[in-house]
Formats: sequence, structure tokens, C-alpha cells
Amino acid sequence: MVISLMREERRILKWFLKSLFTKIRLVVLISFGWLLQTTAQNCNHTLKGSVMDAHDLSSMQEVSVFIQESGQEVWTDGNGQFKFKNICLGEYHVLIQHVGCPTQRLLLSLRKDTAITIYLEHHRNMLHEVDVHDTHEEELDERSIGKLILDENGHKSLAAALELVPGASMISNGTDIGLPVLQGLSGNRIAIVNNGFVHMGQQWGVDHSPEIDLNAAGEIRVISGSGTIRYPGSHMGNMVIIEPNPIPFDPHLHGKLTSTLESNGRGATVNAQIYKGMKRYQWRIGGTLKRLGDRETPDYLLNNTGTQQNHLNAAFFRQWSSGTEWQLFYSYYGAEFGILRGSHIGNLSDLQAAFNRSSPFYTDSMFSYGLEAPRQGVNHHQLKSTVKMERATGVLEWNTALQRNQRREFDVRRSGRSDQPALSLLQYNVQNELVWSTDDAFEMGIQFSGKNNWNLPETGILPLLPNYTSFTSGLYLSQKGQMGLVKFETGARYDFLTRKVVRLTSTQPREIERFQNIYHNIALLSRGTVMLNKKWQLLGELAYKQRPPEINELYSFGLHQGVSGIEEGSINLRQEKGLKGSIHVRGLIRDRLHIDVNGYVHQFNNYIYLQPAQEFRLTIRGAFPVFTYQQCDALLFGSDMKFSYTVGDWWKLESNWSYIHARNRTDNLPLNFIPPLNGSNTIHYEIPEWLNFRNLKLSLNHRYVAKQWNWDQSLDLIPPPPGYQLFNIYLGGTYKGKKKESHIRIGAENITNTAYRDYLNRQRYFADALGRNLTLTWLKHF
Repeated sequence: MVISLMREERRILKWFLKSLFTKIRLVVLISFGWLLQTTAQNCNHTLKGSVMDAHDLSSMQEVSVFIQESGQEVWTDGNGQFKFKNICLGEYHVLIQHVGCPTQRLLLSLRKDTAITIYLEHHRNMLHEVDVHDTHEEELDERSIGKLILDENGHKSLAAALELVPGASMISNGTDIGLPVLQGLSGNRIAIVNNGFVHMGQQWGVDHSPEIDLNAAGEIRVISGSGTIRYPGSHMGNMVIIEPNPIPFDPHLHGKLTSTLESNGRGATVNAQIYKGMKRYQWRIGGTLKRLGDRETPDYLLNNTGTQQNHLNAAFFRQWSSGTEWQLFYSYYGAEFGILRGSHIGNLSDLQAAFNRSSPFYTDSMFSYGLEAPRQGVNHHQLKSTVKMERATGVLEWNTALQRNQRREFDVRRSGRSDQPALSLLQYNVQNELVWSTDDAFEMGIQFSGKNNWNLPETGILPLLPNYTSFTSGLYLSQKGQMGLVKFETGARYDFLTRKVVRLTSTQPREIERFQNIYHNIALLSRGTVMLNKKWQLLGELAYKQRPPEINELYSFGLHQGVSGIEEGSINLRQEKGLKGSIHVRGLIRDRLHIDVNGYVHQFNNYIYLQPAQEFRLTIRGAFPVFTYQQCDALLFGSDMKFSYTVGDWWKLESNWSYIHARNRTDNLPLNFIPPLNGSNTIHYEIPEWLNFRNLKLSLNHRYVAKQWNWDQSLDLIPPPPGYQLFNIYLGGTYKGKKKESHIRIGAENITNTAYRDYLNRQRYFADALGRNLTLTWLKHF
């Protein structure tokens, strides 16, 4: 009886559960059908809008607007308008693309019929674009390299990338090692500002490239004017500003992958970044790997000229409703560079013979990725914090940064000691500043920095540089305003520098010498800009600056890889003083011809320069020429000219020319290592759409560099090389799949495989410059 009841109970329970599951399935099916019906009913919405130039608010046509989730794409019409129909409600990633501009990504939450206005950074990404209008955001005498151009050139060094800017050159020691030259000035006379702080390292030699990864930059600007007054240092002219890429608001995880293959060196550069942008905080992490082997001239290998690089960067932003923002940046740069083996010679007769050889000593036809002596290794850390507090009367900023730089250089040494560094330097730098700016364009700041630089005891030889500690305190003021038709800028700063130096004497027996340097440095600047009419703009600027002698100019003594010779400083050098005047005019003729001409005169008292001593010295490490630091009164004057002509809708012609004449007025001689006359001519052809490609751009470039005729035989070891012409071609665009896209760019540099030597490349004493180089760049956003 009990068993029978239990069976009946199980049967009833089974029936109940079956009925319950049937009803649940019915409810789910009905609900799902209702949702499908509701969704279908909500797929008749529209998304429309317009795309405008962020600078002059003009309508932009032939702009691709792409919805990533649905794969729908439309193009803006002649009025910059676009429209999507039959759009379902939900969240969408919208990609905006135009020729010569980086892809812009928007996150839209569509809840009803929506109209938006998109402002696209167009001119800032057209490298040589010259534009004049009443609301122009890019200051006159400011040149910018936008994000797309940086992405396409992320495999280059900072100095090589800056050569894309009209009027900029590079003084180098090989391919990857070099410093930018702006209007004839380089090294310590040019300040490089990275993430808001002057980049500190061993930037006192042409073989010491700035430790900066281009892939971490969002924009690079070359500026003058009151913007340069804010930053301390020994800069005497224009300044390079490197700014990080902003993190867009998007709560989803996104990123970017970039790779570039190079035929000359048979290597690649790969960069990856991921980021996320929440409402109150945003973060980004990125890294770069670069590997290249021996480079090639048209006729032979450049043995031991490869490079190995590893870089890392991170950023974190945090905002509060009170108007306070905190920014934290970190970057690491690690690199090893090979130095041409044939540039280090064992005896005097071979050194003199090397200047006349068709190929360098130790040239081998076997390609290698290995790095042997002579070589150098460097790693650089930067940690930077910024706190911004917005108040009713202005903005208060507190910025602090810590930089650590370690450099090791390896020479060819006897008895198996080539793996023991001949130079080993460790530097710590701390910078701190408090800045106050108001809505009426007034800004002031107080700054303090300290630097500790010493030789690590692992070389076994007399150091090239002494140990030293320096402290700098600074104060600056700047004001921008307008009086009638004239916009004006004024600025002033004062720096107090004290430096304590300890070194060993070069004579036997060794003794310890101690020095103390104290300098008071003043910088004054005034400039005015006037709109002559709606299409023409004129600027005039006058600046006075002082620069103390750097540590290498005063105390260096020994073999320096940067000059492949013996370098000797002078403790009698005095403070350098410079007065610069410039006139800049920019205009537009018939809406097609853009003209930009900048002329300048720069007068120096106590100009410091490196002079070949016409002496060759034999040491236990080989035979090397001798260079000494000297001073003179100098005069530099020149002009940068830029022209751009638009033909129809898709053709553009560009021509950029620069010339500098520099004179040693004390000895009535030219100054050495000044860029010769050089120019660049480019034809661009733009194709908005072809098959699955969007925003194609074909560029044919011709570069001309003249021989440096302003020269004297006492200024260098050998005469300047002949002038040369190079031809380059590039084709880039976006390949679009159903829901995925990639940016692809192929290039051929020195396509005629011309053999040449560049006057500003110290490697020219021993070898030709690079031959043909084929590149393939692939960029993917996700």
C-alpha cells in the first residue's frame, strides 16, 4: 500500500513538473516573439549628421562614415551631410575616415532618431598644409605632425621623423642615431619636451639620440613664441613638443596594432596598444619592439649597424566632479645600436686611407643581426604626474617628473675587453613646477630641477665626462592678448643654475679636481601677429636668450663615439648669448595656392662650436682625429619657404625649401655642420574609393640636397660631399572588409638606389648612406 502511494506521488510530481516546464517554454517563446517583433518595429530609425573641419568649420565631402556593428557605410555629400536609414536601437561604434586623416572612432547610444555633428582634425594631419582663416587654431610658425603620419613613420627615430617638417634636418652618426636640426641649431640648443617636461638624458653628442618612442606620441609640434618661455633648459631657438594621444571615451576595451617591415636591414617594428575610457577614469598601455640587422648602401653592407629596441608606455587619467584631474604617465625606452665597424681604425695611416676608400675597412658581405663593438646601449625611464585644478579665476597645475638615464658605450678594445664599456653614465633628474594660468591668457610658473650624473666604475679608463650635480631654479611669465588687429605675445624667464663638478686630472699622477659653476640666465620674447585680410597673415618676433656651457663643452676629455675622435672641452668657455629676429608671412591666392615664407636672423655672442684640430692622435684603442670646443661671435640667417597648389579635387603639388647661411664673425670663416640648401617636391593624388580600398593616397617625392659650399678646409677633416637627389614613392589607404578594416601603406625610399653621402652624417667620413629601402606598414584598430 505504501509502495503504491509512493508511485502515485511520483507520477503526480512528474506530471506537475512537465506541465510547469511546458508553460515556462510557452512564456519564453511568447516573450521572445514579442521581443523580436518589438526589435523589428524599432529598426526604422535614422542616424544623420554633418562632418566639418575642426579649424575653419567648413563642410567636408567624400568622408566615409562606417557603422562597425552593422557594416553599413555612407559618404558625405558636397555639403558634408550623411544619413543612415533603417537603424535599430542600440550602441554602435562609428568610424569616420578621410584622406590624410587618422580614423576617428565614436561610441553612439541610439535611443531615437539622432542627428550629430562631427569635427574632424583635417589640416593638422596634412603635414605641409598651409591655411589662413580668422579662427585658425594652429599658430603661425607652428608645424605639426599628426597621428596618421606618426603611425606611418613609427619605425623611424624622432630626428628622422622631424625631417618631414619643412625646415628641419638631422645631424647623425649612421641611420638610427641622430639629433634634430631646426634652423641651423641642434643638440643642447634645441629643447625636446615629452609629456610636458624637458627630456633629460645625455643629449650632448650627435650619437645620443633622444630616448623617445614615436609610437607613444599623439602629435609632435615644432613651436616658437611664448610657448617656449615656459620650459627651462639651454634652448636658443625653436622647440619640439611631443604630446600623448588622448584616450577617447568608450567603456569598451579597444586597441591598435601596427607593424612595419623594412627591406634595408631586413627587420621590423611592431607596436601594440590597448586602452579603455570610462566616465571618470581612462587608461592606456602600449609597447614597441624593433629589430634590424646590417644596413646596406647600393654597393656594400654597413657591417655592425643593426639595432634592437624595446619600449613601453602607460597612462592613467582620473577626473573628479570638482574640476580636479590627475594624469599619470610612465615610459621606458631601451635600445642597443651598432656603430659602423669601419669607423674605428687601428693606426694613423689606415685612418687617413679610410677617408679615400670606396668602401670602409672591415666590410664583409655576410649579413648579420649581431651587435658587436663599437656599439652603445641606453635605457631611459620617465615617470610624470600632473594635477590640474580648475577654479573660477583660472587653472592651477602641479607637475612633477622623475627621469633615469643610463648609457653604456663599447669600443673595440684589446685583450678581449670589448665587452667592457668604455663609457658608463648614470643620470637621475627630478623636475617640479607649479603653474597658474587664467582665462585672459596670462600664465606664470615657478620651477625647480635637480640632476645627478656620475660615471659607474666599470670602464677601467679615464672617464670622458666628470661626475657632477646641478640644481636649477626658474621663474617665468607670459601673456597673450589682442590690441586692435594685432595679436601679441610676450614672455620672460629667469633661471639660476649651480653645478658642482668632480673629475680626475688627465696628467700623472692622477689628482681630484673640483669645480663650481654658477650661471644667471635670462630669456625675453615679444611677437605680434596681424591678419592683413581674410587670406593673409603676418608675424614678427624678437627673442633674446642666454645659454650656459654644457658639461661636455667644458670638461670632456677622451674618445667620443659621436665624432669618432678625441673630444676636448675648455673650462674657459663663457655664457652663450643669442638675439633672434624673424618675419613670417602666410597667405592664400585664389583658394588654391598656399604660400608660407619665414625669414630669420640669429646673432650670437660666444657661440660654442666643435672645431677639428687638424691633428690625429694614436691611442691604445686606435688612431683618431682630435676635436676641441671653441667660441666665436656668429651670425646665422636663412629662410624656410613652403608652397602648396591644389589642382582639381584630388591633385596637390607641394614644394618646400630651406637655406641657412652661417658665419664665424670672429675669424671670418663659415660655421661647420650647418645644413646646406635643401628642398622637397611632392605630388599627391587622392582616391576616396577604389574596390575595397578607401581614402587611397599616392605620393611621389623628390628630395634635393645641395653641396655645402659655405666651407673652409680648416673646418673639417675632408671636403663636403657632392649634392644629391633622392626619389621616394608611397601608397597608402584603408582596406575595408565586411566589418573589419586595416590601414596599409607601402613605400619605396631612394627608389633609384643612388649612392651618396650626407654632409650632416658623421658616417660620411667612412661610408655611403643607405640604398633603396622598401617598407610595408599595416595598422589595425580593434
